[in-house]
This record gives sequence, C-alpha cells and structure tokens, in this order.
Amino acid sequence: MSGLDHAIAVVSDRSLVADAVSTALVGSDVTVVRVPWPGDGQDHRAGWAKESPRPPLGLMLCDLSPPAVHTARWLVGAYPTRWLLLTDSPRGPLWGAMIEVGVIGILKSATSLSELLAEIGGSCGVADADRLPPDSDDLVAQWHRLEPERSELHARLSSLTPRELEVLRLLHLGRSVREIAQLHGVAHSTVRSQVRSILHKLGVSRQVAAAAVLDEWGGLPEW
Repeated sequence: MSGLDHAIAVVSDRSLVADAVSTALVGSDVTVVRVPWPGDGQDHRAGWAKESPRPPLGLMLCDLSPPAVHTARWLVGAYPTRWLLLTDSPRGPLWGAMIEVGVIGILKSATSLSELLAEIGGSCGVADADRLPPDSDDLVAQWHRLEPERSELHARLSSLTPRELEVLRLLHLGRSVREIAQLHGVAHSTVRSQVRSILHKLGVSRQVAAAAVLDEWGGLPEW
C-alpha cells in the first residue's frame, strides 16, 4: 500500500503511542498524517492544512473517559474523515458518544498490526455500517441517558478554582488536610476552608466522596 489513497491520519491522547503506531504504519508503506491531541479540545487552528489533501481514513487511539471523550468528539468534527477508534475502554455509553459523532468502527487497542492493516486495506470494500457494533443504537441511547449527569458533573468541577482543584487532587491522592497545608505553606484553617468550599460546590458531604468525583470524571480536568 502506498500513495495518498492509503494516507492515514493518526492521533492519540498519548504521544508515545501515536509515535509507535505511526512508525509501524510507515514501515508498512502507509503514509501517516499526524494530528495533534489538544489539551482542552479548543485548538482553533485545527483542521486539515490547505496545502495537504485530507486523508481518507483516520486512526484514533485513546482510553475513553468523560474528558477524553469531550476532546475526541471535538477532534472528529475538527478533522473530518472516516475515523477508526482503538481503545481499551469497555463497551458502553462512551462508545456510543463516539459512534454518535461518526466514528466508523471501534477496535480493541490490542489489535495487532497485521489485523489493523487488514482493516485499513478493506476500508473501501466494507460498508462503514458493517464495522460498527450490532448494538450501536443502544450504545448511543446509553450515552444520551448519561449525558445530563456528565454535564452536571462538568459544571460542578468547572466551578472549582485552580487552587481548589489542586487541593482536590491531593485529597484524591490520600493527602490529609495537615499535609496539604504544609505542602502549600498555609494555615490548616485555610485548607479546611478550601475543602468546605469544594464539598459545597461538588454537592457532597465527605472528603472521600469529593475525591471519588475525580474517579467518576476520569481524572483531573484540564480546562
């Protein structure tokens, strides 16, 4: 395989993974076009460069989480082509989120290079609809049911100040109020006040519940 007809866009939330996959594809005579993974999904310079034709196929590698899905969905719209998704995330509503925006197929990250090349090679001979899970409609419906909760959680986390997010991160790591105060060089009362504000904004009553919010969201927000 060679030439523009076999050009593939590659993007990943982990640059080393994108590097490895790109190298393997180039070694198989596939032309690779790298797409940057934006930190916050708001890179207004995004889009295919005018001087280079749009690749007919894209390969996205990421572990789906609410923040990752937010960025991945944005990328699909910002770089329009026929995207294949490779992920270790279990089948569920986050798969539906990607199917809804037009991902043509979802493969496991453990897919071998030979299997991936076969998938790429058959991209023109297999209908996009045939690549999707048979329960795609149900997965999209699951995403729609989850979305209101996700939006509310996003709003609550967005209400935290940068310092409160840092305190929440440390609570999530198991640090005590005393340890956080020592680390930041502030009084215990200052950190206790920050914790009370965090609990109020997140709508929880205990520090452990506040820390669990990061697990539910999928990590520390980057906005």
